[in-house]
Amino acid sequence: MNHSRFLLFFLATAILHPQELKWPTDAGNAYSSNFGEYRDDHFHMGLDIKTNGRTGYEVYAVENGFISRIVSSFDGYGKALYLKTVSGHIAVYAHLDRFTPVLEKVLKLQQSRNKSYMVNANFSSREFQVKKGDVIAYTGNTGSSFAPHLHFELRNSSDEPLDPLKNGFLLKDHVTPILTKLAFVPLSRDALVNSSPLVQTIPLFRDKSGVYLFADTLSTIGDFGLAIQAVDRREGAENVYQFHRAELFLDGKSVFELIYDRIPYTQSGSAKTLIQFELKRGNLGEFQKLYRLPEHPRVVIHGTDNTGVLRLDPGYHRVEIKIRDATGNEAVARGILVGAFPTSLSVKEIQRDDKVITLEISPRRGGLPIRDAIIYSFTPFGYPDLKIENLHTQRVEKNIHVSLSVKDTEKRIMQILGINQIGIMTTPVHWANYNTSASVIDIHPDLEISHTERGIFFQVKMDQYVPANAILKLSNDNTFQSYPLSQIQPTVFLSEMLPVQYLRNIKFVDVSLSYSGYSRDTRFNFQSSIAEPGIKTVILSQDRNCSIRTVSSTVYASTAIWIDKVDKHAPVDEGYHLSAVYQLQPFNQALQDSFLVGLRYERQYSGHNKMGIYYYDQKEQQWTYSPTKNNPKRQILTSSLNQFDAVTIIQDLVPPKILKTFPAHSGHYEAKDISKIKIDVDDNLSGIDAKEASFSLILDGKSVYFAYQPVIKQLSYTMDRALQSGNHQFEVTIRDQVGNKVSKTVLFSVD
Repeated sequence: MNHSRFLLFFLATAILHPQELKWPTDAGNAYSSNFGEYRDDHFHMGLDIKTNGRTGYEVYAVENGFISRIVSSFDGYGKALYLKTVSGHIAVYAHLDRFTPVLEKVLKLQQSRNKSYMVNANFSSREFQVKKGDVIAYTGNTGSSFAPHLHFELRNSSDEPLDPLKNGFLLKDHVTPILTKLAFVPLSRDALVNSSPLVQTIPLFRDKSGVYLFADTLSTIGDFGLAIQAVDRREGAENVYQFHRAELFLDGKSVFELIYDRIPYTQSGSAKTLIQFELKRGNLGEFQKLYRLPEHPRVVIHGTDNTGVLRLDPGYHRVEIKIRDATGNEAVARGILVGAFPTSLSVKEIQRDDKVITLEISPRRGGLPIRDAIIYSFTPFGYPDLKIENLHTQRVEKNIHVSLSVKDTEKRIMQILGINQIGIMTTPVHWANYNTSASVIDIHPDLEISHTERGIFFQVKMDQYVPANAILKLSNDNTFQSYPLSQIQPTVFLSEMLPVQYLRNIKFVDVSLSYSGYSRDTRFNFQSSIAEPGIKTVILSQDRNCSIRTVSSTVYASTAIWIDKVDKHAPVDEGYHLSAVYQLQPFNQALQDSFLVGLRYERQYSGHNKMGIYYYDQKEQQWTYSPTKNNPKRQILTSSLNQFDAVTIIQDLVPPKILKTFPAHSGHYEAKDISKIKIDVDDNLSGIDAKEASFSLILDGKSVYFAYQPVIKQLSYTMDRALQSGNHQFEVTIRDQVGNKVSKTVLFSVD
């Protein structure tokens, strides 16, 4: 039969009689990861099907079609196979151990032709036709795989990954998604959530009907966005999964939607913009945004043109969030928000005896009567102590009188938050039952700078409590601009959210503390630059030994960038530490593209080699090598990074290690027992790059095309044929990323 006519007939038949797709392996239908999961800087594009901790399960053609491509590589998908189906889909099978014998022969021919293990071969529709259910490969653990499993993708005819569970591979599931927390993210200069300009997270509580509820009514002012911490579950599995759909409703109207149906690979780099990155980098959890900033691209996951950024009119509003999985199981969260206006309090002591202090709490701004107060105590050094129970509360016109135990308040500073009659929370006010001999001239303030999605906050922390008024001054050599600081805790003052542009040409930050005729000014050196989209920018550290060079696509929006030289940092336990440690800032902002970092080394190291720039990987809790270039004339190392991390220079003079080999040196084996050579390696510092240039393997005098698994750090070679009886040897050489190498010759015999 003519192959072209055969395929046309096949295609016509598939259109008239759609096939039921076959599950891609006989390993079972349990999976550890699903479509759309966030993976640091990309999305997970398929299902990770469990293979019970071992390799070798059969892999099936899910539908009639032909093998269009095979791939063999050290990292990524390892050994992978692509099947074009008659319905127009592309099925991708990754991390395979081996293909069918025919395809394995083709792979070997391609490797021999390329003189490389790396293969990326495409085939026509006439070459390797398969029917649904045909065995086409076997599960494995190749490439960047953390354990044996089958990574399976289903793509459309445009090569865009689809959610397999929504496209023919849906499994029974009766477990609803689980919602844990909600984040409120202020997004304008005037924004406040429960009177705070900072990101607020609240727990969600499930009632008897299964609905998740806000713990209390929250008050909002200005623009804000919501982000949800939610996962999907499946019966019989301990894993957590990405939900399929999220929808945000305000007063019954849909205002934002996420739908994880398909994700083009061209949009995978936008993954960071769908996560509330500030919370993620602060190790406060993974929250998916129910809003989109205008400078961030709209991706297909965004199910609406609406940005989801909210600004509430005065009064009460109903918020509802619906989270669904691929099966349609739905979890719902509901709460009440109140559109508010700024409100504040005044507090004065009106009565005291040996046991009880009575405070009068009055509205100062906002004017509405106060109906309740929440009171927390702090130690003189600013540590939160406990929530104070009110002994008695009495309404007196617009005010309330609150009685507190003298014992609970002694040598403590009270933080008082009022709630007015419509549920709006006031800004905090502080009252002290503590007399200190210290004044503002005895204080040593510390300055912290935080870059949020919409501006900059300056936070001043005193080393002990004293009554104080605080002012922030942004200065250069000639002028300064003053901004008031609000007391958010007894020893902590916070600026309002300042636009990034306010930091242009600023060299100093001055903090002025004053009270009762005393004053103290403290100057902090601060040198930043404003990186803009479409513009290249250079930023230098104060000592000029560290630099950042952005490219035109590094940032999504105007971003203040600066460099902190840090004294307290993660220890450098391996190698020779040759420079200071610099924290590149702002560490909590998602970048669109990479930038160049430069570190200058001292002249005494100018003759040294194998020096590199290392960044501190928060997730792995270790210093990680970044490919580095050395300019010995200028004594500068440079490297490209895609996130603002801590960086330093480390010299690595220690070669990699060959931990174990099979066959072992001086070993005696039967031929049937040696089907594969395995070599376990390791490197403690710069690491081993997953490229062929990092290795060489010679078996009985002939170079062979070996595989490398970078996660388990194992080099392997599968024999084409059984070894003949007699003596054999292989020579292996391993190189790390800075050029240290180790070699070993293994002699063994076969009976």
